[in-house]
Amino acid sequence: MLNRRDFLKAGALAAAASPRRPNVLFIISDQLHHATPAKTPALDRLASEGVRFTNALCATPFCSPTRASFMTGLYPHAHRIVSNGKQLDPRLPTTEQALFEAGYTCRQFGKWHLGDRGLIPAYKDQPASGYRDGEDTPRRKRGENVGRNGLPVVMTEALLRANQQYDGSGAPNTVIGRIDLAPGKMVESRITDEAIREIGRLAGKPFFLTVSLPAPHAPWEIGEPYYSLHPRDRIALPANRHSIHPADRQTAAFRFGQLLGEDGMREYLGVYYGLVSMVDWNVGRLLEALRRHGLERDTLVVFTADHGDMQGGHGCYDKTTFSMYEETTRVPMIVRFPGRIPAGKQAGTPAGSCDICPTILDYLGVKPRFAPHGASLRPYLEGREDLERPIFCERERGERNFQRLIRTVEWKYSYASTGASQLYHVAKDPGETNNLIEQPPARAVQADLHARLARWMRETGDPRQLP
Repeated sequence: MLNRRDFLKAGALAAAASPRRPNVLFIISDQLHHATPAKTPALDRLASEGVRFTNALCATPFCSPTRASFMTGLYPHAHRIVSNGKQLDPRLPTTEQALFEAGYTCRQFGKWHLGDRGLIPAYKDQPASGYRDGEDTPRRKRGENVGRNGLPVVMTEALLRANQQYDGSGAPNTVIGRIDLAPGKMVESRITDEAIREIGRLAGKPFFLTVSLPAPHAPWEIGEPYYSLHPRDRIALPANRHSIHPADRQTAAFRFGQLLGEDGMREYLGVYYGLVSMVDWNVGRLLEALRRHGLERDTLVVFTADHGDMQGGHGCYDKTTFSMYEETTRVPMIVRFPGRIPAGKQAGTPAGSCDICPTILDYLGVKPRFAPHGASLRPYLEGREDLERPIFCERERGERNFQRLIRTVEWKYSYASTGASQLYHVAKDPGETNNLIEQPPARAVQADLHARLARWMRETGDPRQLP
């Protein structure tokens, strides 16, 4: 399917021809909603100095598959990681491998979630990190309120009551609350510390540095001052919280969301917002490290998330819905490159996880001979808009069932093999409260989107088929 040797050779030749090669800082936040009201001064500044995509979509609302799409530019059905805990095929061409062959030093800090990182040639010489998947999250028994940092989590009565009422079949508690730990000692801050030290060591050499922060993914735990940063009585619950698709009523996201009640949901959101602000603080530390080492103008910075979070939308928390709602499929995406792209611009062109690989390679002068599913966002970063551009998302639901989604600025069509397909006019109904799938006036739109989705699946070699 892919000619890895040609890919690497082309990348090395193109990059070697450049007299001054820029660096890349790629920052990933895990499970970050595309538009939380959390206080984020560093990300706000990054957006004011770069371009923010307002219609960005993840490859799938699932951790590992989207992370593999970041690296390969391929959708999950092609790189074949469709669920968590799988090994990324080291033979696949990746951004990292192309740059490594071109003389770049590649480093990855934080959540990896793609098997043994040491099998990836670009990372073979990286020293062991202080953070390793699975080793920083203590195993919890049911009834134990212990989070990622290994400390007791103080939870409100609403949270304790919801956990007692939820029939979670022996699963550990949903941990949401306050811990006694300074922000600088959180897992995310330790990851950032490692990355900052590496920036200092690599200054003067071309580098590709990925910093993957686990928050605001569960468990939701934060200490002061972030725990109290967003007063609960000022937190507004989403307007679409009473609108739920029938297919979601039996999901954990909806059932536990209902048990939380309004007080519990506000506590969840308050802790989540605190985690987002803590992530923002660490992003600011990374950006300051670039400035301190004189690398700010020579570094392409990309910030995004692997997927979103329900945030109380449709009455749900977390991400385990059946429906591919905007809350979980839309993600933040900010790109900054001083002097190369305009500052303070918002791009409405739909963008996706698979676009990150070709965008980075484009700006670094690497021209691979293979065709990723995504495309370089450079034209849209530099002023052009294509509001008709479709973007896609997918999810596997076992051996027989699957979902495929096409989204434009105006419409969103999600095909479900189970029959629970959905169509929303997101430009007029951003909360997805009115499913138009069975309504005659929208049949022509549905037929068009269905045909475009089927064509995309054929063109990208998707083994699934639409009727």
